[in-house]
Amino acid sequence: MENIIFTIIGGFLIFVSGQFVLKLVIEPVQELKKSLSFVSYLLLLHQAKLRGATSNKEIADEIKSKSADILSKSSLIIGDGRLFLKIFGLPSKSNILLASKELISISYGMLEESKAIQDSPNYNAKKIDFPKQNTKAISEVAKLLGIRTSYE
Repeated sequence: MENIIFTIIGGFLIFVSGQFVLKLVIEPVQELKKSLSFVSYLLLLHQAKLRGATSNKEIADEIKSKSADILSKSSLIIGDGRLFLKIFGLPSKSNILLASKELISISYGMLEESKAIQDSPNYNAKKIDFPKQNTKAISEVAKLLGIRTSYE
């Protein structure tokens, strides 16, 4: 009778610990990886417009949204050790933050308002070459996140 009780308790503890690992480790990792894949998808899909810095508020908003999304999902990841990140194939949280900043700069380069500010007579700072800035930022995002952002 004691063996049955220990077996039931042991099975219950294994089930609970498995659910704990699933909910706190595996699911957040999968959600972040989905978001990183979607960033790659967006940058590939809109590559010509992004590299040419064509004004497009919808694309800019989408990229800005994904920047926030990967940052928020990375905060759910419990571990940040090299081994943990290597096992799951994730970029470090600091790289995710840097990539998010690059994504924001890409979205800024896609806004008509950004270009209008530079063209105003009151603008005294150095003018930004948005196509060049976006191309560089896209390459940097690829390195930081370990994703594909070009067809090369």
